[in-house]
Amino acid sequence: MTRLRLSLLALMLLARQASADQSPKPPPELPSATIGDIRVERVNVFDPTVPGEDWWAFRIANKIHYPTREMVIRRELLFAPGEFWDPLKVIESERNLRLNGAFRRIDILPVKRPDGLIDAVVRSQDSWTTNPRFYAGTEGGENFFSMGIEEGNILGYGKSIAFDSGRTGNRTGSSLNYGDPRFLGTRLALNGGYSRGSVGDSGTTSLTSPFYSLDSPRASAAAWRRSVSDEIIYRDAAEFSRFRQKRRVAEASLGRRLAADHLFVQRVEGGWYADRAQYEPLLETAPGTLPADRELSGPTLGYSWVRPDYIKENYIDRMERIEDFNLGNELSVRGGWMGVKTGGDRDRLIFNAANQQGVRFAPGRFAIGRVGLTGRSVAGQWENMLANTDLNFFWKTNWRGDHTMVGHAEGAFGKRLDRNAAVALGGSTGLRGYKNNSFVGGKAVLLNFEDRFFFAGEWFHLIRLGAAVFVDTGIIADENADLTLRRIKSDIGAGLRAASTRSRGGGVVRVDLAYALNRGPGGGSRWVVSIKGGQAFSLFNSAARGVDPSPPSRLN
Repeated sequence: MTRLRLSLLALMLLARQASADQSPKPPPELPSATIGDIRVERVNVFDPTVPGEDWWAFRIANKIHYPTREMVIRRELLFAPGEFWDPLKVIESERNLRLNGAFRRIDILPVKRPDGLIDAVVRSQDSWTTNPRFYAGTEGGENFFSMGIEEGNILGYGKSIAFDSGRTGNRTGSSLNYGDPRFLGTRLALNGGYSRGSVGDSGTTSLTSPFYSLDSPRASAAAWRRSVSDEIIYRDAAEFSRFRQKRRVAEASLGRRLAADHLFVQRVEGGWYADRAQYEPLLETAPGTLPADRELSGPTLGYSWVRPDYIKENYIDRMERIEDFNLGNELSVRGGWMGVKTGGDRDRLIFNAANQQGVRFAPGRFAIGRVGLTGRSVAGQWENMLANTDLNFFWKTNWRGDHTMVGHAEGAFGKRLDRNAAVALGGSTGLRGYKNNSFVGGKAVLLNFEDRFFFAGEWFHLIRLGAAVFVDTGIIADENADLTLRRIKSDIGAGLRAASTRSRGGGVVRVDLAYALNRGPGGGSRWVVSIKGGQAFSLFNSAARGVDPSPPSRLN
Protein backbone atom coordinates (compact mmCIF):
# COMPACT_ATOMS: atom_id res chain seq x y z
CA MET A 1 0.00 0.00 0.00
CA THR A 2 2.97 2.33 0.65
CA ARG A 3 4.05 1.97 -2.99
CA LEU A 4 0.51 2.80 -4.13
CA ARG A 5 0.54 5.99 -2.08
CA LEU A 6 3.95 6.92 -3.49
CA SER A 7 2.70 6.43 -7.06
CA LEU A 8 -0.37 8.56 -6.35
CA LEU A 9 1.83 11.23 -4.76
CA ALA A 10 4.14 11.24 -7.81
CA LEU A 11 1.11 11.63 -10.09
CA MET A 12 -0.18 14.61 -8.11
CA LEU A 13 3.25 16.28 -7.86
CA LEU A 14 3.80 16.08 -11.61
CA ALA A 15 0.32 17.47 -12.26
CA ARG A 16 0.85 20.32 -9.76
CA GLN A 17 4.23 21.21 -11.27
CA ALA A 18 2.79 21.28 -14.79
CA SER A 19 -0.20 23.43 -13.84
CA ALA A 20 1.84 25.93 -11.82
CA ASP A 21 3.00 27.81 -14.94
CA GLN A 22 0.36 28.05 -17.63
CA SER A 23 2.07 30.80 -19.62
CA PRO A 24 4.96 29.23 -21.53
CA LYS A 25 6.73 31.24 -24.18
CA PRO A 26 5.05 30.92 -27.58
CA PRO A 27 6.98 29.21 -30.36
CA PRO A 28 9.09 31.56 -32.45
CA GLU A 29 7.37 32.92 -35.53
CA LEU A 30 8.79 34.43 -38.67
CA PRO A 31 8.37 38.24 -38.74
CA SER A 32 5.40 39.30 -40.89
CA ALA A 33 5.16 35.71 -42.14
CA THR A 34 1.82 35.57 -43.90
CA ILE A 35 1.23 32.47 -46.01
CA GLY A 36 0.69 33.39 -49.65
CA ASP A 37 0.25 29.93 -51.11
CA ILE A 38 0.66 26.24 -50.31
CA ARG A 39 2.72 24.16 -52.72
CA VAL A 40 2.81 20.36 -52.57
CA GLU A 41 5.89 18.66 -54.00
CA ARG A 42 5.52 14.89 -54.17
CA VAL A 43 8.25 12.34 -54.73
CA ASN A 44 7.57 8.68 -55.44
CA VAL A 45 9.16 5.80 -53.53
CA PHE A 46 12.42 6.14 -55.48
CA ASP A 47 13.76 9.53 -56.51
CA PRO A 48 15.31 9.44 -60.02
CA THR A 49 17.38 12.56 -59.21
CA VAL A 50 19.30 10.62 -56.53
CA PRO A 51 22.31 8.71 -57.87
CA GLY A 52 21.55 5.00 -57.93
CA GLU A 53 17.76 5.36 -57.76
CA ASP A 54 17.31 5.72 -61.52
CA TRP A 55 17.77 1.97 -61.94
CA TRP A 56 15.22 0.24 -64.21
CA ALA A 57 13.83 -1.90 -61.36
CA PHE A 58 13.19 1.21 -59.27
CA ARG A 59 11.52 2.93 -62.24
CA ILE A 60 9.18 -0.04 -62.60
CA ALA A 61 8.40 0.05 -58.88
CA ASN A 62 7.49 3.74 -59.16
CA LYS A 63 5.15 3.01 -62.08
CA ILE A 64 3.41 0.22 -60.16
CA HIS A 65 3.01 2.28 -57.00
CA TYR A 66 0.10 4.72 -56.68
CA PRO A 67 1.56 7.95 -55.22
CA THR A 68 -0.37 9.50 -52.35
CA ARG A 69 -2.84 11.91 -53.87
CA GLU A 70 -2.35 15.62 -53.34
CA MET A 71 -5.81 16.01 -51.81
CA VAL A 72 -4.87 13.47 -49.12
CA ILE A 73 -1.87 15.60 -48.20
CA ARG A 74 -3.73 18.91 -48.28
CA ARG A 75 -6.58 17.75 -46.03
CA GLU A 76 -4.13 17.10 -43.18
CA LEU A 77 -2.77 20.66 -43.21
CA LEU A 78 -3.91 22.80 -40.31
CA PHE A 79 -3.17 26.14 -41.95
CA ALA A 80 -4.36 27.99 -45.04
CA PRO A 81 -3.28 30.87 -47.33
CA GLY A 82 -3.76 34.22 -45.67
CA GLU A 83 -2.92 32.94 -42.19
CA PHE A 84 0.27 33.69 -40.27
CA TRP A 85 2.94 31.00 -40.28
CA ASP A 86 2.50 29.13 -37.00
CA PRO A 87 5.36 26.67 -36.27
CA LEU A 88 3.15 24.73 -33.89
CA LYS A 89 0.50 24.13 -36.57
CA VAL A 90 3.24 23.16 -39.00
CA ILE A 91 4.63 20.55 -36.60
CA GLU A 92 1.12 19.20 -35.97
CA SER A 93 0.46 18.98 -39.71
CA GLU A 94 3.68 17.02 -40.24
CA ARG A 95 2.77 14.75 -37.34
CA ASN A 96 -0.71 14.04 -38.77
CA LEU A 97 0.82 13.16 -42.13
CA ARG A 98 3.35 10.83 -40.52
CA LEU A 99 0.55 9.09 -38.63
CA ASN A 100 -0.97 8.27 -42.02
CA GLY A 101 1.93 5.86 -42.47
CA ALA A 102 2.22 6.26 -46.24
CA PHE A 103 5.27 8.51 -46.22
CA ARG A 104 8.98 7.95 -45.93
CA ARG A 105 9.59 11.64 -45.38
CA ILE A 106 7.45 14.72 -44.73
CA ASP A 107 8.77 18.28 -44.47
CA ILE A 108 6.90 21.57 -44.46
CA LEU A 109 9.17 24.55 -45.10
CA PRO A 110 8.64 28.31 -45.47
CA VAL A 111 9.94 29.88 -48.70
CA LYS A 112 10.08 33.68 -48.89
CA ARG A 113 8.54 35.47 -51.85
CA PRO A 114 9.53 38.84 -53.36
CA ASP A 115 6.20 40.37 -52.25
CA GLY A 116 7.00 39.74 -48.57
CA LEU A 117 4.71 36.74 -48.22
CA ILE A 118 5.89 33.16 -47.80
CA ASP A 119 4.86 29.97 -49.49
CA ALA A 120 4.37 26.85 -47.38
CA VAL A 121 6.11 24.10 -49.33
CA VAL A 122 5.03 20.56 -48.41
CA ARG A 123 7.61 18.03 -49.56
CA SER A 124 6.65 14.38 -49.31
CA GLN A 125 8.22 11.11 -50.34
CA ASP A 126 6.07 8.01 -50.43
CA SER A 127 6.98 4.69 -48.90
CA TRP A 128 6.34 1.31 -50.53
CA THR A 129 2.93 0.26 -49.25
CA THR A 130 2.14 -2.99 -51.14
CA ASN A 131 4.00 -5.59 -49.16
CA PRO A 132 4.00 -9.32 -48.65
CA ARG A 133 3.88 -9.90 -44.91
CA PHE A 134 6.29 -12.64 -43.96
CA TYR A 135 7.41 -13.11 -40.37
CA ALA A 136 9.48 -15.97 -39.03
CA GLY A 137 11.46 -15.90 -35.87
CA THR A 138 11.76 -16.71 -32.22
CA GLU A 139 11.57 -14.82 -28.94
CA GLY A 140 11.92 -16.09 -25.41
CA GLY A 141 12.00 -19.70 -26.56
CA GLU A 142 8.77 -19.42 -28.57
CA ASN A 143 8.83 -19.74 -32.36
CA PHE A 144 6.43 -17.94 -34.69
CA PHE A 145 5.67 -17.90 -38.38
CA SER A 146 3.14 -15.95 -40.42
CA MET A 147 2.55 -14.80 -43.95
CA GLY A 148 0.07 -12.54 -45.66
CA ILE A 149 -0.25 -9.37 -47.70
CA GLU A 150 -0.83 -5.71 -46.96
CA GLU A 151 -1.77 -2.63 -48.97
CA GLY A 152 -1.27 0.45 -46.80
CA ASN A 153 -2.28 3.17 -49.27
CA ILE A 154 -5.10 1.91 -51.48
CA LEU A 155 -4.96 3.79 -54.83
CA GLY A 156 -3.16 6.63 -53.06
CA TYR A 157 -6.10 7.47 -50.77
CA GLY A 158 -4.41 6.51 -47.48
CA LYS A 159 -6.69 3.55 -46.69
CA SER A 160 -5.22 0.18 -45.70
CA ILE A 161 -6.10 -3.51 -45.73
CA ALA A 162 -4.07 -6.47 -44.49
CA PHE A 163 -4.41 -10.25 -44.21
CA ASP A 164 -2.20 -12.55 -42.12
CA SER A 165 -2.15 -16.25 -41.31
CA GLY A 166 0.37 -18.07 -39.15
CA ARG A 167 1.43 -19.89 -36.02
CA THR A 168 2.89 -18.82 -32.67
CA GLY A 169 4.03 -21.76 -30.57
CA ASN A 170 1.21 -24.29 -30.83
CA ARG A 171 -1.42 -21.63 -31.58
CA THR A 172 -2.60 -20.94 -35.13
CA GLY A 173 -4.66 -18.08 -36.43
CA SER A 174 -5.50 -15.68 -39.25
CA SER A 175 -6.69 -12.09 -39.33
CA LEU A 176 -8.15 -9.48 -41.68
CA ASN A 177 -7.94 -5.76 -40.88
CA TYR A 178 -9.11 -2.58 -42.61
CA GLY A 179 -8.38 1.04 -41.80
CA ASP A 180 -9.67 4.32 -43.21
CA PRO A 181 -8.27 7.36 -41.38
CA ARG A 182 -10.59 9.77 -43.20
CA PHE A 183 -13.86 7.90 -43.68
CA LEU A 184 -15.92 9.42 -46.54
CA GLY A 185 -13.52 12.36 -46.62
CA THR A 186 -14.37 13.44 -43.06
CA ARG A 187 -12.29 13.52 -39.87
CA LEU A 188 -13.84 10.21 -38.86
CA ALA A 189 -11.50 7.22 -38.73
CA LEU A 190 -13.05 3.83 -39.46
CA ASN A 191 -11.15 0.73 -38.32
CA GLY A 192 -12.24 -2.88 -38.20
CA GLY A 193 -10.85 -6.36 -38.03
CA TYR A 194 -11.64 -10.02 -37.57
CA SER A 195 -9.35 -12.82 -36.40
CA ARG A 196 -9.90 -16.54 -35.97
CA GLY A 197 -7.62 -19.23 -34.64
CA SER A 198 -7.13 -22.32 -32.59
CA VAL A 199 -7.78 -20.44 -29.33
CA GLY A 200 -10.91 -18.52 -30.41
CA ASP A 201 -12.02 -15.62 -32.57
CA SER A 202 -12.62 -11.89 -32.21
CA GLY A 203 -14.11 -8.99 -34.10
CA THR A 204 -13.59 -5.25 -33.57
CA THR A 205 -14.85 -2.04 -35.12
CA SER A 206 -14.48 1.61 -34.22
CA LEU A 207 -15.50 4.98 -35.60
CA THR A 208 -13.62 7.88 -34.05
CA SER A 209 -13.11 11.57 -34.66
CA PRO A 210 -10.30 12.36 -32.20
CA PHE A 211 -8.79 15.68 -31.23
CA TYR A 212 -6.67 15.75 -34.39
CA SER A 213 -5.07 19.08 -33.46
CA LEU A 214 -4.59 21.30 -30.44
CA ASP A 215 -7.27 23.61 -31.83
CA SER A 216 -9.88 20.88 -32.40
CA PRO A 217 -13.05 22.04 -30.61
CA ARG A 218 -14.71 18.63 -30.27
CA ALA A 219 -14.20 14.89 -30.68
CA SER A 220 -16.24 11.69 -30.64
CA ALA A 221 -15.71 7.94 -30.57
CA ALA A 222 -17.70 4.73 -30.70
CA ALA A 223 -16.21 1.23 -30.51
CA TRP A 224 -17.33 -2.38 -30.20
CA ARG A 225 -15.38 -5.58 -29.59
CA ARG A 226 -16.42 -9.21 -29.20
CA SER A 227 -14.06 -12.07 -28.49
CA VAL A 228 -14.04 -15.74 -27.52
CA SER A 229 -10.59 -16.93 -26.51
CA ASP A 230 -8.64 -19.34 -24.38
CA GLU A 231 -6.92 -17.45 -21.56
CA ILE A 232 -3.68 -18.92 -20.23
CA ILE A 233 -2.05 -18.53 -16.83
CA TYR A 234 1.71 -19.15 -16.81
CA ARG A 235 4.08 -20.25 -14.08
CA ASP A 236 7.82 -20.76 -14.56
CA ALA A 237 7.57 -20.22 -18.33
CA ALA A 238 5.02 -23.05 -18.69
CA GLU A 239 1.27 -23.17 -19.03
CA PHE A 240 -0.32 -23.68 -15.62
CA SER A 241 -4.02 -23.20 -16.30
CA ARG A 242 -6.31 -22.52 -19.25
CA PHE A 243 -9.94 -21.43 -19.43
CA ARG A 244 -12.37 -19.92 -21.92
CA GLN A 245 -13.22 -16.22 -21.87
CA LYS A 246 -16.21 -14.70 -23.65
CA ARG A 247 -16.12 -10.94 -23.69
CA ARG A 248 -18.10 -8.10 -25.23
CA VAL A 249 -17.14 -4.43 -24.90
CA ALA A 250 -19.00 -1.39 -26.22
CA GLU A 251 -18.29 2.26 -25.55
CA ALA A 252 -19.11 5.73 -26.82
CA SER A 253 -17.86 9.16 -25.82
CA LEU A 254 -18.03 12.84 -26.75
CA GLY A 255 -15.34 15.38 -25.96
CA ARG A 256 -14.95 19.12 -26.03
CA ARG A 257 -12.09 21.55 -25.69
CA LEU A 258 -12.49 23.97 -22.81
CA ALA A 259 -10.46 27.14 -23.42
CA ALA A 260 -9.05 28.72 -26.57
CA ASP A 261 -5.43 28.52 -25.43
CA HIS A 262 -3.28 26.39 -27.73
CA LEU A 263 -0.34 26.51 -25.29
CA PHE A 264 -2.33 24.89 -22.49
CA VAL A 265 -5.06 22.74 -24.02
CA GLN A 266 -7.77 21.44 -21.68
CA ARG A 267 -10.44 18.93 -22.69
CA VAL A 268 -13.38 17.19 -21.08
CA GLU A 269 -15.37 14.17 -22.18
CA GLY A 270 -18.38 12.14 -21.21
CA GLY A 271 -19.65 8.80 -22.39
CA TRP A 272 -20.83 5.28 -21.62
CA TYR A 273 -18.88 2.08 -21.13
CA ALA A 274 -20.17 -1.52 -21.07
CA ASP A 275 -18.01 -4.62 -20.56
CA ARG A 276 -19.28 -8.16 -20.01
CA ALA A 277 -16.78 -10.96 -19.32
CA GLN A 278 -17.81 -14.59 -18.81
CA TYR A 279 -15.48 -17.48 -17.99
CA GLU A 280 -15.90 -21.20 -18.62
CA PRO A 281 -13.70 -24.04 -17.30
CA LEU A 282 -11.79 -26.34 -19.62
CA LEU A 283 -10.07 -29.65 -19.00
CA GLU A 284 -6.85 -27.69 -18.46
CA THR A 285 -8.34 -25.36 -15.82
CA ALA A 286 -6.47 -25.67 -12.53
CA PRO A 287 -8.58 -25.50 -9.33
CA GLY A 288 -9.00 -21.99 -7.96
CA THR A 289 -7.87 -20.18 -11.12
CA LEU A 290 -11.20 -19.56 -12.89
CA PRO A 291 -12.09 -15.84 -12.63
CA ALA A 292 -15.58 -14.78 -11.62
CA ASP A 293 -17.92 -13.44 -14.28
CA ARG A 294 -18.02 -9.64 -14.39
CA GLU A 295 -20.34 -7.08 -15.94
CA LEU A 296 -19.66 -3.35 -16.04
CA SER A 297 -22.03 -0.74 -17.37
CA GLY A 298 -22.34 2.95 -16.70
CA PRO A 299 -21.40 6.56 -17.47
CA THR A 300 -17.83 7.83 -17.73
CA LEU A 301 -16.23 11.25 -17.32
CA GLY A 302 -12.77 12.38 -18.32
CA TYR A 303 -10.46 15.37 -18.22
CA SER A 304 -7.10 15.98 -19.88
CA TRP A 305 -4.61 18.66 -20.65
CA VAL A 306 -1.74 19.00 -23.10
CA ARG A 307 1.15 21.45 -22.93
CA PRO A 308 2.82 21.18 -26.35
CA ASP A 309 6.59 21.00 -26.67
CA TYR A 310 7.06 18.75 -29.69
CA ILE A 311 10.37 17.52 -31.04
CA LYS A 312 11.24 15.45 -34.09
CA GLU A 313 13.90 12.76 -33.82
CA ASN A 314 15.11 9.80 -35.85
CA TYR A 315 16.98 6.65 -34.87
CA ILE A 316 15.13 6.31 -31.58
CA ASP A 317 12.81 3.29 -31.80
CA ARG A 318 12.98 3.17 -35.60
CA MET A 319 15.61 3.66 -38.27
CA GLU A 320 15.31 6.05 -41.19
CA ARG A 321 12.02 7.45 -39.87
CA ILE A 322 11.15 10.67 -38.08
CA GLU A 323 9.40 10.08 -34.75
CA ASP A 324 7.40 12.69 -32.84
CA PHE A 325 7.66 13.21 -29.09
CA ASN A 326 5.90 15.73 -26.87
CA LEU A 327 8.19 16.83 -24.04
CA GLY A 328 5.46 19.02 -22.57
CA ASN A 329 3.21 17.81 -19.80
CA GLU A 330 0.27 15.56 -20.68
CA LEU A 331 -2.30 14.63 -18.04
CA SER A 332 -5.34 12.43 -18.57
CA VAL A 333 -7.92 11.19 -16.07
CA ARG A 334 -10.95 9.07 -16.88
CA GLY A 335 -13.35 7.35 -14.51
CA GLY A 336 -16.83 5.92 -14.43
CA TRP A 337 -19.57 4.63 -12.18
CA MET A 338 -20.48 1.05 -13.08
CA GLY A 339 -23.50 0.54 -10.86
CA VAL A 340 -26.21 -2.06 -10.51
CA LYS A 341 -28.80 0.53 -11.54
CA THR A 342 -26.91 1.24 -14.75
CA GLY A 343 -26.57 -2.43 -15.76
CA GLY A 344 -23.54 -3.67 -13.81
CA ASP A 345 -23.46 -6.76 -11.61
CA ARG A 346 -22.06 -4.73 -8.66
CA ASP A 347 -21.50 -1.10 -7.76
CA ARG A 348 -17.99 -0.30 -8.96
CA LEU A 349 -15.84 2.71 -9.72
CA ILE A 350 -13.37 2.41 -12.61
CA PHE A 351 -10.47 4.81 -13.07
CA ASN A 352 -7.48 5.41 -15.31
CA ALA A 353 -5.01 8.27 -14.77
CA ALA A 354 -1.64 9.05 -16.33
CA ASN A 355 0.77 11.96 -16.29
CA GLN A 356 3.66 12.28 -18.73
CA GLN A 357 6.53 14.76 -18.81
CA GLY A 358 9.67 15.11 -20.89
CA VAL A 359 12.87 17.11 -20.65
CA ARG A 360 15.33 18.16 -23.35
CA PHE A 361 19.07 18.20 -22.58
CA ALA A 362 20.44 18.96 -26.05
CA PRO A 363 19.61 18.10 -29.66
CA GLY A 364 19.12 14.33 -29.80
CA ARG A 365 19.27 14.02 -26.01
CA PHE A 366 16.08 13.88 -23.99
CA ALA A 367 14.09 11.90 -21.44
CA ILE A 368 10.38 11.06 -21.06
CA GLY A 369 8.76 9.83 -17.86
CA ARG A 370 5.25 8.74 -17.02
CA VAL A 371 3.33 7.64 -13.94
CA GLY A 372 -0.08 6.00 -14.03
CA LEU A 373 -2.79 4.39 -11.98
CA THR A 374 -5.59 2.17 -13.27
CA GLY A 375 -8.09 -0.24 -11.76
CA ARG A 376 -11.48 -0.66 -10.12
CA SER A 377 -12.87 -0.09 -6.65
CA VAL A 378 -15.74 -2.05 -5.14
CA ALA A 379 -17.02 -1.84 -1.56
CA GLY A 380 -13.93 0.13 -0.54
CA GLN A 381 -11.46 -2.45 -1.93
CA TRP A 382 -9.14 -2.36 -4.91
CA GLU A 383 -9.78 -4.60 -7.91
CA ASN A 384 -7.22 -5.18 -10.66
CA MET A 385 -5.32 -2.09 -9.55
CA LEU A 386 -1.98 -1.30 -11.18
CA ALA A 387 0.34 1.58 -10.31
CA ASN A 388 3.18 2.04 -12.75
CA THR A 389 6.06 4.40 -13.37
CA ASP A 390 8.34 4.56 -16.42
CA LEU A 391 11.42 6.59 -17.36
CA ASN A 392 13.13 6.55 -20.77
CA PHE A 393 16.43 8.24 -21.52
CA PHE A 394 17.87 8.83 -25.03
CA TRP A 395 21.36 10.16 -25.69
CA LYS A 396 22.74 10.45 -29.21
CA THR A 397 26.48 10.62 -29.80
CA ASN A 398 28.81 10.25 -32.78
CA TRP A 399 31.72 8.85 -30.77
CA ARG A 400 33.28 6.34 -33.17
CA GLY A 401 30.09 6.25 -35.21
CA ASP A 402 26.44 7.18 -34.78
CA HIS A 403 25.01 5.87 -31.52
CA THR A 404 21.76 6.19 -29.61
CA MET A 405 22.18 5.16 -26.01
CA VAL A 406 18.86 4.17 -24.48
CA GLY A 407 18.02 3.71 -20.82
CA HIS A 408 14.69 2.33 -19.67
CA ALA A 409 13.41 1.93 -16.09
CA GLU A 410 9.96 0.89 -15.00
CA GLY A 411 8.09 -0.25 -11.95
CA ALA A 412 4.72 -2.00 -11.90
CA PHE A 413 2.84 -2.68 -8.67
CA GLY A 414 -0.45 -4.57 -8.67
CA LYS A 415 -3.13 -4.95 -6.04
CA ARG A 416 -5.81 -7.64 -6.11
CA LEU A 417 -5.14 -8.33 -9.78
CA ASP A 418 -7.68 -10.37 -11.73
CA ARG A 419 -6.84 -14.08 -11.84
CA ASN A 420 -6.08 -13.89 -15.55
CA ALA A 421 -3.85 -10.80 -15.07
CA ALA A 422 -0.21 -10.77 -14.01
CA VAL A 423 2.99 -8.79 -14.18
CA ALA A 424 5.56 -10.84 -16.08
CA LEU A 425 9.21 -10.73 -17.06
CA GLY A 426 10.83 -12.81 -19.77
CA GLY A 427 11.97 -12.77 -23.37
CA SER A 428 8.95 -10.89 -24.69
CA THR A 429 8.82 -8.42 -21.78
CA GLY A 430 12.30 -7.04 -21.46
CA LEU A 431 14.48 -9.91 -20.14
CA ARG A 432 15.91 -11.32 -23.36
CA GLY A 433 18.04 -14.00 -21.70
CA TYR A 434 15.02 -15.94 -20.42
CA LYS A 435 11.98 -17.70 -21.83
CA ASN A 436 8.66 -15.88 -22.15
CA ASN A 437 6.73 -15.64 -18.85
CA SER A 438 9.66 -17.03 -16.89
CA PHE A 439 8.84 -14.86 -13.88
CA VAL A 440 5.21 -14.02 -13.03
CA GLY A 441 3.90 -12.08 -10.05
CA GLY A 442 2.12 -8.97 -8.89
CA LYS A 443 4.94 -6.41 -8.86
CA ALA A 444 8.15 -5.89 -10.80
CA VAL A 445 11.04 -3.55 -11.53
CA LEU A 446 12.72 -3.65 -14.94
CA LEU A 447 15.92 -1.91 -16.09
CA ASN A 448 17.25 -1.95 -19.65
CA PHE A 449 20.25 -0.31 -21.24
CA GLU A 450 21.10 -0.45 -24.95
CA ASP A 451 23.77 1.14 -27.06
CA ARG A 452 22.28 1.20 -30.55
CA PHE A 453 24.79 2.05 -33.26
CA PHE A 454 24.17 2.47 -36.96
CA PHE A 455 26.31 1.65 -39.95
CA ALA A 456 26.83 4.39 -42.50
CA GLY A 457 25.05 4.30 -45.83
CA GLU A 458 21.90 2.76 -47.27
CA TRP A 459 22.47 -0.69 -48.68
CA PHE A 460 21.11 -1.10 -52.22
CA HIS A 461 18.88 1.96 -51.56
CA LEU A 462 16.64 -0.44 -49.61
CA ILE A 463 18.08 -1.31 -46.20
CA ARG A 464 19.75 0.42 -43.27
CA LEU A 465 21.81 -1.74 -40.92
CA GLY A 466 22.87 -1.36 -37.31
CA ALA A 467 23.73 -3.26 -34.16
CA ALA A 468 23.32 -3.09 -30.40
CA VAL A 469 24.81 -4.24 -27.13
CA PHE A 470 22.54 -4.47 -24.11
CA VAL A 471 22.05 -5.27 -20.45
CA ASP A 472 18.67 -6.25 -18.94
CA THR A 473 17.89 -6.55 -15.23
CA GLY A 474 14.61 -7.25 -13.47
CA ILE A 475 13.05 -8.19 -10.14
CA ILE A 476 9.60 -9.66 -9.66
CA ALA A 477 7.57 -10.83 -6.66
CA ASP A 478 4.03 -11.71 -5.63
CA GLU A 479 1.74 -8.90 -4.52
CA ASN A 480 2.34 -9.47 -0.81
CA ALA A 481 6.04 -10.34 -1.05
CA ASP A 482 9.06 -8.05 -1.01
CA LEU A 483 11.28 -7.19 -3.95
CA THR A 484 14.61 -8.47 -2.67
CA LEU A 485 18.07 -8.50 -4.26
CA ARG A 486 18.17 -12.29 -4.33
CA ARG A 487 15.31 -12.17 -6.85
CA ILE A 488 17.33 -10.18 -9.40
CA LYS A 489 17.60 -11.73 -12.85
CA SER A 490 19.96 -10.24 -15.43
CA ASP A 491 21.27 -10.87 -18.91
CA ILE A 492 23.76 -9.37 -21.33
CA GLY A 493 23.97 -9.64 -25.08
CA ALA A 494 24.44 -8.16 -28.51
CA GLY A 495 22.52 -8.14 -31.74
CA LEU A 496 22.09 -6.89 -35.28
CA ARG A 497 19.46 -4.46 -36.52
CA ALA A 498 17.96 -3.92 -39.97
CA ALA A 499 15.22 -1.70 -41.34
CA SER A 500 13.68 -1.36 -44.75
CA THR A 501 14.12 2.29 -45.72
CA ARG A 502 11.28 2.18 -48.26
CA SER A 503 8.64 0.18 -46.39
CA ARG A 504 5.53 1.70 -44.86
CA GLY A 505 6.36 1.15 -41.21
CA GLY A 506 10.11 1.53 -41.24
CA GLY A 507 10.26 -0.71 -38.19
CA VAL A 508 13.37 -2.47 -36.94
CA VAL A 509 14.03 -6.18 -37.29
CA ARG A 510 16.38 -7.35 -34.56
CA VAL A 511 18.50 -10.45 -34.12
CA ASP A 512 19.62 -10.68 -30.48
CA LEU A 513 21.82 -13.20 -28.72
CA ALA A 514 21.40 -12.94 -24.94
CA TYR A 515 23.11 -14.77 -22.09
CA ALA A 516 21.29 -15.16 -18.77
CA LEU A 517 23.52 -14.33 -15.81
CA ASN A 518 21.15 -16.21 -13.48
CA ARG A 519 19.42 -19.54 -13.81
CA GLY A 520 15.92 -19.44 -15.20
CA PRO A 521 13.04 -21.83 -14.48
CA GLY A 522 13.65 -25.36 -15.65
CA GLY A 523 17.40 -24.89 -16.09
CA GLY A 524 18.72 -25.64 -19.57
CA SER A 525 20.87 -23.39 -21.73
CA ARG A 526 21.43 -19.81 -20.68
CA TRP A 527 21.71 -18.66 -24.30
CA VAL A 528 18.53 -17.31 -25.93
CA VAL A 529 18.21 -16.14 -29.53
CA SER A 530 15.53 -13.63 -30.54
CA ILE A 531 14.62 -12.82 -34.14
CA LYS A 532 11.67 -10.45 -34.25
CA GLY A 533 10.41 -7.09 -35.42
CA GLY A 534 10.33 -4.17 -32.99
CA GLN A 535 12.34 -3.26 -29.94
CA ALA A 536 12.70 -5.64 -27.00
CA PHE A 537 10.95 -3.34 -24.54
CA SER A 538 8.22 -0.72 -24.77
CA LEU A 539 8.58 2.88 -23.64
CA PHE A 540 5.75 2.28 -21.19
CA ASN A 541 4.54 -0.80 -19.33
CA SER A 542 6.60 -3.65 -20.75
CA ALA A 543 6.19 -5.88 -17.69
CA ALA A 544 2.48 -5.09 -17.25
CA ARG A 545 1.28 -6.11 -20.73
CA GLY A 546 -0.71 -8.92 -19.15
CA VAL A 547 -2.82 -6.55 -17.03
CA ASP A 548 -5.97 -5.30 -18.75
CA PRO A 549 -6.36 -1.64 -17.69
CA SER A 550 -9.57 0.24 -17.15
CA PRO A 551 -10.37 2.03 -20.41
CA PRO A 552 -8.37 5.19 -21.20
CA SER A 553 -9.73 7.92 -23.44
CA ARG A 554 -10.07 7.19 -27.15
CA LEU A 555 -10.29 10.88 -28.01
CA ASN A 556 -6.74 12.13 -27.40
